[in-house]
Amino acid sequence: MDRNKAALALLVPAAVLALQFGIFWLLPAFARPAAYIAMVATPLLAAATLVLRGRAESGSSRVGWFAIAVALVIWSFGAFGNLWNEWILGRANEIYRASMLAFYLAAVPTAFVLAGDWTIRSRAPARLADALVALVLGYAFFQYNWSMLTARGAPDEAGVVNVIWLLDVQNLFLTLGALIRWYASDDPRERKLFGTVALFQLVYQALLFYNNHYVAGDPAYGPQDSAVADISFGVIAACALYRGPFGLGWRADTRVRQLIRAASPLLLPGTLMLVSLALVRVDYWSGIVAILVAVAGYVMRTAQNQARYIERGDELQKERGELHLIALSDALTGLPNRRQLDQALETLTRGGQRLIKPVSVLMIDIDHFKALNDHYGHPTGDTCLKHVADRLRQAARSNDLVGRYGGEEFVALIEDADMAAATIVAEKMRKAVADLAIENAGSPWGIVTISVGTASAVRNQRVSGAELISLADAALYSAKRDGRNRTASTPPADELTKGNAPPNALKSVHGPL
Repeated sequence: MDRNKAALALLVPAAVLALQFGIFWLLPAFARPAAYIAMVATPLLAAATLVLRGRAESGSSRVGWFAIAVALVIWSFGAFGNLWNEWILGRANEIYRASMLAFYLAAVPTAFVLAGDWTIRSRAPARLADALVALVLGYAFFQYNWSMLTARGAPDEAGVVNVIWLLDVQNLFLTLGALIRWYASDDPRERKLFGTVALFQLVYQALLFYNNHYVAGDPAYGPQDSAVADISFGVIAACALYRGPFGLGWRADTRVRQLIRAASPLLLPGTLMLVSLALVRVDYWSGIVAILVAVAGYVMRTAQNQARYIERGDELQKERGELHLIALSDALTGLPNRRQLDQALETLTRGGQRLIKPVSVLMIDIDHFKALNDHYGHPTGDTCLKHVADRLRQAARSNDLVGRYGGEEFVALIEDADMAAATIVAEKMRKAVADLAIENAGSPWGIVTISVGTASAVRNQRVSGAELISLADAALYSAKRDGRNRTASTPPADELTKGNAPPNALKSVHGPL
C-alpha cells in the first residue's frame, strides 16, 4: 500500500519534469524560453502541493507547510526577474539586485519554520517575533552579500566568487537546521514536515552547487542547464503529496530533543547577531539596525520562554495540589479518606504530646449495611453511602472533619470538644441520618440508621491518635452489641490512662428511636 502511495505521489512531479526536459531535448529551439518559464512555474506548482498538504494538516505543522509554500513562491519571483531581464530585456550574464534579493528572502520562511518553537501554539507575539527576526536576517545577509559583490564598484569575478560561497553557507545552514529538527522531532506530523524540508534542502543544495560553480556565467551553458534546479521542486512536491511515514527511524533521545527544542528559538537572534556584526563593517547603519533587532528578538524570546516556564510551573503546582487532594479524598463520597483522617488526627493529638485542648473522635457505622447491599444491590448501597456522607457533613460543626474510614464506616474528628460536646454532635448525626428515611428492609426499623462510638481526650493529657481510634471503635462495638441505632461513649482517655476506669467501661448514651 505504501509503495502504491509513493508511486502515485511521484507521478505528478515526475510528469512535469519529464515534460520540461523533453522539450529541452526534442525541441531545442524552444529550450531557452521553456527553461525560463519552467523555473517560474515549477516552484509555483510545488507550492500548490504544499498548500494542499497544509490544508489537510492540523496543529503547529500546518503553519510549517504554508510557510515553505511561501518560500517557493518568493523563489519563483526571483526566477521571474531573471526571465524578465534575460529573455525579455536581453541582459544576459548579469546579476540583478531584485532577483538576488528574492532568492535570499526565499530562505526567510524556511528559517522561520526551522527556528520556530513548536511547543508554543497560537501565540502571536512569539510567532511575530520569529518572523521579524527571520525577515531582517534574510535582508541583512543579502545586504552583506551585495556589499561584498559591489565592494569595488560593479560586480567583478572576485565578488561573484565570494557571493557563491556565501550562498553555499546559507544553504548548508538551512540543510543542517532541517536535519537537526527532523532528528529531534517526536510528533509524526512535525517529523514529516522537517524530513520533507531536509530532503528538499539536500537536493537543492547539491543542484545549486553544481549550477553556481560550474554552469552560471559560462557561455557554453544556457538557462536549460540551470533549470536542473527544478528537480528539487519535484522532490518537495512528491513528499507533500505522499501521506505515508517519512524517512529512517533515527530519533534523538529525550535529553538531546529537549536541548534542541530549547535552543532552536534562540537560533535566529544568534545568527542575526553574527551577520549584523559582519554587516556593520560594510554598511554601518544597516548593521546597527540589524543588531538592535537581534537583541530585541533575543530579549523577546527569553522573556517568552521564562513566561512559559513560570506558567508551566504554576500548572504543575496546581496539578500537584489536585493530585494531593485526590490522594486524600474518597472517590465515592468526596469526603476525606482514611489517610487524610490519620494525618489530621496525628496533628490534633500533637504526636502524643500534651494536648492544649480536648479532642474527640466519633466512629460511625451504617447499621445492617450488608443486608441493604444484598437486597437492593451495590448501586443502591453506593447511593446510600453518598446520602449518609452528606448528612454527616451537614450535622458536623464547621471546624469538624468528617471522613470515610472504609466500607460503611466513617470517622469524625471533633476539635476542642469534651465527651459531652462530642456526644451531642454524635446524636445530631444519628438523628440526621434517620431523618433521611432511606428504605432498608434488612433493618428492624425499616430504614437506614447508624451507630456511633465516641472517645475523648482532655486537655494536658498525652494520647495518640491510634489510642483514640481504638477507644472509639470499642464504643462503637458496644453500641452495635446493645442493639444498634444508638450512641455509646467511653470515659475520657485520661481516666483510662490513670486507671480510674477499666477499658471496657462503656456507657450507652442513647437507645434506639
